[in-house]
Amino acid sequence: MSVSTLSKQLFKSASGAGPGRQVVLLWNGNSYDLQRRSLTTKHLTKTIAFMTNSNSPIKTGLPGARGTKKYWEYSSEGRPLSILLCWLMAKNNAVNKYANFYLDKGFDVMTVRISPAQLLWPTLSNSIVEKELMPILRDSDHKTSLVHGFSVGGYVFGQMLRLANENPKEYGPIMNTMIGQIWDSVVDINGTAIGVSKSVFPKSKFLQKSLENYINFHMNLLHNVATKHYFVSHEHFYNKPLKAPALFLCSEKDQISTMDVIQAVQDIWTKDNGIKCSTKLWENTPHVGHMQRHPDEYKAIVTEFLKDIGMRPPTQSRLIDSEKDKRNIYEPDMGTVVA
Repeated sequence: MSVSTLSKQLFKSASGAGPGRQVVLLWNGNSYDLQRRSLTTKHLTKTIAFMTNSNSPIKTGLPGARGTKKYWEYSSEGRPLSILLCWLMAKNNAVNKYANFYLDKGFDVMTVRISPAQLLWPTLSNSIVEKELMPILRDSDHKTSLVHGFSVGGYVFGQMLRLANENPKEYGPIMNTMIGQIWDSVVDINGTAIGVSKSVFPKSKFLQKSLENYINFHMNLLHNVATKHYFVSHEHFYNKPLKAPALFLCSEKDQISTMDVIQAVQDIWTKDNGIKCSTKLWENTPHVGHMQRHPDEYKAIVTEFLKDIGMRPPTQSRLIDSEKDKRNIYEPDMGTVVA
């Protein structure tokens, strides 16, 4: 198909796409094809949304076993799931760039958000993980998934690992579907104060410093209410990790997600757990700003990582789903949690 013909068809198709439909160019191996994409977004809770190009119905609010609530019912039809653990104060337009990247590759996408208040009072964010996120993933029929976390998404994932360790029979299978993990500007407990302050007041250094001082005071004063939960998440993220290949995306200039923290995580994961870790280090991109500054390079790196772990949606190639291809990458650890 020539460029001029493609342009004419693109304009004609886009003008008649209608609400909830997008026109996209997909590479079929030899040339680009125009396809109308029917995008469905369903808010499963206030903090968790699900996005798909499929026309499969999404049923919510269903009764579950033993009187428990079943959040949803949906047929993935072999599509893998990308779980986006978002950064604080993430704007929809920014999150949608990552979501569209995966949707264009044949993935379904789930976005998970927590607020600064929910991070500072971890019992609130923990409740989201325990009563919403993990039950939703338990009800999902996706056989293969990937976690792509940003900044404080590392804290959320640490709590997911904690819950899977505490309830291996119920939630261990969720972790076994995850065959890869991507960490963009991941934050440790030491970066919590500066990370929250810059998210809430991005343009005022005075207010940033004031809030940073308050958060440090908050964490020192309220150890049993707040800080101990950060340490529990830290323990699971570092020492009881998901044993799947990991890609770290980071910057030398990032003062929130520092290279010494990322290196410490990688050392433990590689030496103690045999996890294959790879890193892309930019020189001066801002916190969670790599995609914005280097969109083509970012997408190429993630695409190559997906190929390396064998994550091929059925629209592109065979989905790895046979018994011989599955790997038990999550091993529940029932030992003592350091608080």
